[in-house]
Amino acid sequence: MTPALVLLLALALAAEPRAAMELAKRAYAASQDGRWDEAAAALREAARLAPANPRYRMALGGVLEKQGLPEEAVAEFAAALRLDNNNASLRERLETLSLDTGAQLARAGRFRTGLKLAQEHAALFPASPAGAQMLGLFLLRNHQNLAAVEAYQRALTLDPALADASVGLGIAQSEAGLTVEAARTFEAGLRRFPQDATHRQAYGILLGKLAETGDADAARRAAPMLLSALALNDQLAESHYQLGMLALAHGDAPAALARFERAAQSGLDDARLHYAAARALRRLGRLEEAEARMASFRQRKSAEEAAAR
Repeated sequence: MTPALVLLLALALAAEPRAAMELAKRAYAASQDGRWDEAAAALREAARLAPANPRYRMALGGVLEKQGLPEEAVAEFAAALRLDNNNASLRERLETLSLDTGAQLARAGRFRTGLKLAQEHAALFPASPAGAQMLGLFLLRNHQNLAAVEAYQRALTLDPALADASVGLGIAQSEAGLTVEAARTFEAGLRRFPQDATHRQAYGILLGKLAETGDADAARRAAPMLLSALALNDQLAESHYQLGMLALAHGDAPAALARFERAAQSGLDDARLHYAAARALRRLGRLEEAEARMASFRQRKSAEEAAAR
Protein backbone atom coordinates (compact mmCIF):
# COMPACT_ATOMS: atom_id res chain seq x y z
CA MET A 1 0.00 0.00 0.00
CA THR A 2 1.48 3.34 -1.03
CA PRO A 3 1.94 6.20 1.46
CA ALA A 4 -0.54 8.27 -0.58
CA LEU A 5 -3.22 5.57 -0.33
CA VAL A 6 -2.62 5.19 3.40
CA LEU A 7 -3.10 8.94 3.75
CA LEU A 8 -6.33 8.86 1.72
CA LEU A 9 -7.73 6.02 3.85
CA ALA A 10 -6.82 7.81 7.02
CA LEU A 11 -8.54 10.97 5.81
CA ALA A 12 -11.64 8.97 4.86
CA LEU A 13 -11.85 7.37 8.29
CA ALA A 14 -11.29 10.69 9.96
CA ALA A 15 -14.07 12.24 7.88
CA GLU A 16 -16.58 9.60 9.02
CA PRO A 17 -18.22 10.97 12.19
CA ARG A 18 -17.88 8.53 15.07
CA ALA A 19 -21.40 9.46 16.13
CA ALA A 20 -22.74 8.20 12.81
CA MET A 21 -21.05 4.84 13.30
CA GLU A 22 -22.44 4.58 16.83
CA LEU A 23 -25.92 5.34 15.52
CA ALA A 24 -25.53 2.62 12.90
CA LYS A 25 -24.62 0.13 15.63
CA ARG A 26 -27.66 1.23 17.63
CA ALA A 27 -29.87 0.80 14.56
CA TYR A 28 -28.52 -2.70 13.99
CA ALA A 29 -29.27 -3.72 17.59
CA ALA A 30 -32.78 -2.23 17.35
CA SER A 31 -33.49 -4.04 14.08
CA GLN A 32 -32.42 -7.35 15.61
CA ASP A 33 -35.24 -6.92 18.14
CA GLY A 34 -37.75 -5.71 15.58
CA ARG A 35 -37.71 -2.13 16.91
CA TRP A 36 -37.98 -0.69 13.41
CA ASP A 37 -39.01 2.85 14.36
CA GLU A 38 -35.95 3.20 16.58
CA ALA A 39 -33.70 1.73 13.89
CA ALA A 40 -35.08 4.09 11.25
CA ALA A 41 -34.62 7.14 13.48
CA ALA A 42 -31.00 6.20 14.22
CA LEU A 43 -30.19 5.63 10.56
CA ARG A 44 -31.79 8.92 9.50
CA GLU A 45 -29.55 10.74 11.92
CA ALA A 46 -26.51 8.75 10.79
CA ALA A 47 -27.26 9.68 7.18
CA ARG A 48 -27.57 13.33 8.19
CA LEU A 49 -24.20 13.24 9.95
CA ALA A 50 -22.50 11.37 7.08
CA PRO A 51 -24.38 12.41 3.92
CA ALA A 52 -21.72 11.02 1.56
CA ASN A 53 -21.94 7.47 2.94
CA PRO A 54 -24.45 5.35 0.93
CA ARG A 55 -24.47 2.53 3.48
CA TYR A 56 -26.69 4.43 5.92
CA ARG A 57 -29.21 5.21 3.17
CA MET A 58 -29.18 1.57 2.05
CA ALA A 59 -29.75 0.34 5.57
CA LEU A 60 -32.53 2.88 6.10
CA GLY A 61 -34.19 1.72 2.88
CA GLY A 62 -34.13 -1.85 4.15
CA VAL A 63 -35.68 -0.85 7.47
CA LEU A 64 -38.41 1.16 5.77
CA GLU A 65 -39.17 -1.81 3.54
CA LYS A 66 -39.55 -3.96 6.66
CA GLN A 67 -41.94 -1.36 8.06
CA GLY A 68 -44.16 -1.66 5.01
CA LEU A 69 -43.23 1.77 3.66
CA PRO A 70 -42.14 0.96 0.09
CA GLU A 71 -42.36 4.51 -1.28
CA GLU A 72 -40.03 5.82 1.40
CA ALA A 73 -37.75 2.80 0.92
CA VAL A 74 -37.50 3.51 -2.81
CA ALA A 75 -36.50 7.12 -2.07
CA GLU A 76 -33.70 6.01 0.28
CA PHE A 77 -32.37 3.33 -2.07
CA ALA A 78 -32.38 5.89 -4.89
CA ALA A 79 -30.43 8.32 -2.73
CA ALA A 80 -27.93 5.56 -1.96
CA LEU A 81 -27.58 4.70 -5.64
CA ARG A 82 -26.81 8.30 -6.50
CA LEU A 83 -23.92 8.04 -4.03
CA ASP A 84 -22.82 4.59 -5.23
CA ASN A 85 -23.89 4.33 -8.87
CA ASN A 86 -21.80 1.23 -9.59
CA ASN A 87 -23.43 -0.90 -6.90
CA ALA A 88 -25.07 -3.63 -9.02
CA SER A 89 -26.94 -5.36 -6.19
CA LEU A 90 -28.37 -2.05 -4.96
CA ARG A 91 -29.41 -1.14 -8.50
CA GLU A 92 -31.20 -4.47 -8.94
CA ARG A 93 -32.94 -4.20 -5.57
CA LEU A 94 -34.11 -0.67 -6.27
CA GLU A 95 -35.41 -1.53 -9.74
CA THR A 96 -37.45 -4.47 -8.43
CA LEU A 97 -38.86 -2.56 -5.46
CA SER A 98 -39.70 0.45 -7.60
CA LEU A 99 -41.66 -1.67 -10.10
CA ASP A 100 -43.47 -3.50 -7.29
CA THR A 101 -44.34 -0.20 -5.61
CA GLY A 102 -45.65 1.19 -8.88
CA ALA A 103 -47.95 -1.82 -9.22
CA GLN A 104 -49.26 -1.24 -5.69
CA LEU A 105 -49.92 2.44 -6.43
CA ALA A 106 -51.77 1.54 -9.63
CA ARG A 107 -54.01 -0.94 -7.80
CA ALA A 108 -54.75 1.70 -5.16
CA GLY A 109 -55.63 4.31 -7.78
CA ARG A 110 -52.84 6.62 -6.62
CA PHE A 111 -51.98 7.74 -10.10
CA ARG A 112 -50.31 11.08 -9.36
CA THR A 113 -47.94 9.54 -6.84
CA GLY A 114 -47.35 6.68 -9.25
CA LEU A 115 -46.43 9.06 -12.06
CA LYS A 116 -43.76 10.72 -9.94
CA LEU A 117 -42.30 7.33 -9.03
CA ALA A 118 -42.43 6.15 -12.68
CA GLN A 119 -40.67 9.28 -13.92
CA GLU A 120 -37.90 8.82 -11.36
CA HIS A 121 -37.64 5.14 -12.28
CA ALA A 122 -37.33 5.96 -15.99
CA ALA A 123 -34.56 8.46 -15.23
CA LEU A 124 -32.61 5.89 -13.19
CA PHE A 125 -33.29 2.92 -15.51
CA PRO A 126 -33.69 4.30 -19.06
CA ALA A 127 -33.09 0.86 -20.60
CA SER A 128 -35.85 -0.84 -18.59
CA PRO A 129 -38.80 -1.91 -20.78
CA ALA A 130 -40.91 -2.59 -17.68
CA GLY A 131 -40.08 0.90 -16.43
CA ALA A 132 -41.13 2.51 -19.71
CA GLN A 133 -44.35 0.49 -19.62
CA MET A 134 -45.03 1.64 -16.05
CA LEU A 135 -44.44 5.24 -17.10
CA GLY A 136 -46.89 4.81 -19.96
CA LEU A 137 -49.54 3.49 -17.58
CA PHE A 138 -49.29 6.38 -15.15
CA LEU A 139 -49.11 8.99 -17.91
CA LEU A 140 -52.30 7.48 -19.35
CA ARG A 141 -54.02 7.49 -15.97
CA ASN A 142 -53.09 11.15 -15.59
CA HIS A 143 -54.55 11.96 -19.04
CA GLN A 144 -51.15 12.79 -20.55
CA ASN A 145 -52.06 10.68 -23.55
CA LEU A 146 -49.48 11.73 -26.15
CA ALA A 147 -46.68 11.31 -23.61
CA ALA A 148 -48.13 7.88 -22.78
CA VAL A 149 -47.97 6.95 -26.47
CA GLU A 150 -44.25 7.81 -26.51
CA ALA A 151 -43.59 5.84 -23.31
CA TYR A 152 -45.35 2.73 -24.59
CA GLN A 153 -43.55 2.99 -27.93
CA ARG A 154 -40.28 3.17 -26.00
CA ALA A 155 -41.24 0.05 -24.02
CA LEU A 156 -42.00 -1.87 -27.21
CA THR A 157 -38.76 -0.71 -28.81
CA LEU A 158 -36.90 -2.11 -25.81
CA ASP A 159 -38.96 -5.32 -25.74
CA PRO A 160 -41.36 -6.03 -28.64
CA ALA A 161 -42.74 -9.07 -26.76
CA LEU A 162 -44.49 -6.93 -24.11
CA ALA A 163 -48.17 -7.66 -24.76
CA ASP A 164 -49.34 -5.25 -22.04
CA ALA A 165 -47.33 -2.43 -23.61
CA SER A 166 -48.95 -3.14 -26.97
CA VAL A 167 -52.40 -2.91 -25.37
CA GLY A 168 -51.38 0.24 -23.50
CA LEU A 169 -50.13 1.84 -26.70
CA GLY A 170 -53.44 1.22 -28.45
CA ILE A 171 -55.41 2.61 -25.51
CA ALA A 172 -53.17 5.70 -25.28
CA GLN A 173 -53.55 6.32 -29.01
CA SER A 174 -57.32 5.99 -28.70
CA GLU A 175 -57.45 8.39 -25.77
CA ALA A 176 -55.28 10.86 -27.70
CA GLY A 177 -57.75 10.81 -30.58
CA LEU A 178 -55.45 8.76 -32.82
CA THR A 179 -58.15 6.22 -33.60
CA VAL A 180 -56.70 5.07 -36.94
CA GLU A 181 -53.33 4.43 -35.31
CA ALA A 182 -55.03 2.71 -32.35
CA ALA A 183 -56.93 0.36 -34.65
CA ARG A 184 -53.68 -0.51 -36.44
CA THR A 185 -51.98 -1.19 -33.11
CA PHE A 186 -54.78 -3.51 -32.01
CA GLU A 187 -54.90 -5.32 -35.36
CA ALA A 188 -51.13 -5.87 -35.16
CA GLY A 189 -51.53 -6.98 -31.55
CA LEU A 190 -54.18 -9.56 -32.51
CA ARG A 191 -51.77 -11.03 -35.04
CA ARG A 192 -48.78 -11.01 -32.68
CA PHE A 193 -50.65 -12.05 -29.52
CA PRO A 194 -53.67 -14.04 -30.79
CA GLN A 195 -54.39 -15.61 -27.39
CA ASP A 196 -54.16 -12.36 -25.43
CA ALA A 197 -57.67 -11.50 -24.26
CA THR A 198 -56.81 -7.94 -23.23
CA HIS A 199 -56.02 -6.95 -26.84
CA ARG A 200 -59.50 -8.09 -27.85
CA GLN A 201 -61.07 -6.30 -24.90
CA ALA A 202 -59.30 -3.01 -25.62
CA TYR A 203 -60.09 -3.25 -29.33
CA GLY A 204 -63.73 -3.96 -28.51
CA ILE A 205 -63.86 -0.83 -26.37
CA LEU A 206 -62.41 1.24 -29.24
CA LEU A 207 -64.93 -0.25 -31.67
CA GLY A 208 -67.73 0.64 -29.25
CA LYS A 209 -66.55 4.25 -29.17
CA LEU A 210 -66.37 4.37 -32.96
CA ALA A 211 -69.88 2.92 -33.15
CA GLU A 212 -71.14 5.92 -31.18
CA THR A 213 -69.91 8.16 -34.02
CA GLY A 214 -72.03 6.29 -36.55
CA ASP A 215 -69.40 3.85 -37.79
CA ALA A 216 -71.59 0.93 -38.90
CA ASP A 217 -68.68 -1.50 -39.33
CA ALA A 218 -67.43 -0.75 -35.81
CA ALA A 219 -70.96 -1.19 -34.43
CA ARG A 220 -71.15 -4.61 -36.08
CA ARG A 221 -67.76 -5.72 -34.73
CA ALA A 222 -67.76 -4.30 -31.17
CA ALA A 223 -69.80 -6.95 -29.33
CA PRO A 224 -68.23 -9.94 -31.13
CA MET A 225 -64.76 -8.60 -30.31
CA LEU A 226 -65.66 -8.29 -26.61
CA LEU A 227 -67.22 -11.75 -26.63
CA SER A 228 -64.04 -13.16 -28.17
CA ALA A 229 -62.11 -11.66 -25.24
CA LEU A 230 -64.46 -13.38 -22.80
CA ALA A 231 -64.07 -16.64 -24.69
CA LEU A 232 -60.40 -16.50 -23.72
CA ASN A 233 -61.00 -15.18 -20.20
CA ASP A 234 -64.56 -14.98 -18.87
CA GLN A 235 -63.41 -13.07 -15.78
CA LEU A 236 -62.60 -9.87 -17.69
CA ALA A 237 -64.86 -7.51 -15.78
CA GLU A 238 -64.36 -4.63 -18.21
CA SER A 239 -65.60 -6.73 -21.13
CA HIS A 240 -68.79 -7.58 -19.23
CA TYR A 241 -69.25 -3.91 -18.37
CA GLN A 242 -68.73 -2.78 -21.97
CA LEU A 243 -71.19 -5.39 -23.27
CA GLY A 244 -73.65 -4.10 -20.70
CA MET A 245 -73.20 -0.58 -22.01
CA LEU A 246 -73.80 -1.77 -25.58
CA ALA A 247 -76.97 -3.55 -24.46
CA LEU A 248 -78.13 -0.44 -22.61
CA ALA A 249 -77.54 1.66 -25.74
CA HIS A 250 -79.77 -0.75 -27.67
CA GLY A 251 -82.52 -0.50 -25.05
CA ASP A 252 -82.04 -3.99 -23.63
CA ALA A 253 -82.03 -3.18 -19.90
CA PRO A 254 -82.35 -6.81 -18.68
CA ALA A 255 -79.31 -7.92 -20.70
CA ALA A 256 -77.41 -4.82 -19.60
CA LEU A 257 -78.12 -5.46 -15.92
CA ALA A 258 -77.05 -9.09 -16.26
CA ARG A 259 -73.73 -7.97 -17.73
CA PHE A 260 -73.23 -5.38 -14.99
CA GLU A 261 -73.82 -8.07 -12.39
CA ARG A 262 -71.23 -10.30 -14.09
CA ALA A 263 -68.79 -7.38 -14.08
CA ALA A 264 -69.30 -6.95 -10.33
CA GLN A 265 -68.85 -10.70 -9.75
CA SER A 266 -65.57 -10.45 -11.68
CA GLY A 267 -64.26 -7.75 -9.35
CA LEU A 268 -65.35 -4.43 -10.87
CA ASP A 269 -66.52 -1.96 -8.22
CA ASP A 270 -65.98 1.51 -9.63
CA ALA A 271 -68.28 4.50 -9.91
CA ARG A 272 -69.05 3.85 -13.59
CA LEU A 273 -70.50 0.43 -12.86
CA HIS A 274 -72.82 1.64 -10.09
CA TYR A 275 -74.06 4.52 -12.25
CA ALA A 276 -74.72 2.26 -15.24
CA ALA A 277 -76.50 -0.32 -13.09
CA ALA A 278 -78.67 2.45 -11.62
CA ARG A 279 -79.68 3.47 -15.16
CA ALA A 280 -80.63 -0.11 -16.04
CA LEU A 281 -82.59 -0.57 -12.84
CA ARG A 282 -84.46 2.69 -13.40
CA ARG A 283 -85.48 1.56 -16.88
CA LEU A 284 -86.78 -1.67 -15.37
CA GLY A 285 -88.86 0.28 -12.85
CA ARG A 286 -86.85 -0.95 -9.87
CA LEU A 287 -86.55 2.53 -8.42
CA GLU A 288 -85.50 1.72 -4.83
CA GLU A 289 -82.64 -0.47 -6.07
CA ALA A 290 -81.70 2.24 -8.56
CA GLU A 291 -81.46 4.82 -5.78
CA ALA A 292 -79.31 2.45 -3.69
CA ARG A 293 -76.97 2.08 -6.65
CA MET A 294 -76.81 5.86 -7.05
CA ALA A 295 -75.79 6.13 -3.39
CA SER A 296 -73.03 3.59 -4.08
CA PHE A 297 -72.04 5.60 -7.16
CA ARG A 298 -71.65 8.80 -5.13
CA GLN A 299 -69.62 7.00 -2.47
CA ARG A 300 -67.28 5.37 -4.99
CA LYS A 301 -66.91 8.58 -6.98
CA SER A 302 -65.85 10.47 -3.87
CA ALA A 303 -63.33 7.76 -2.95
CA GLU A 304 -61.87 7.69 -6.47
CA GLU A 305 -61.47 11.48 -6.55
CA ALA A 306 -59.77 11.42 -3.13
CA ALA A 307 -57.34 8.67 -4.23
CA ALA A 308 -56.44 10.60 -7.38
CA ARG A 309 -55.36 13.72 -5.47
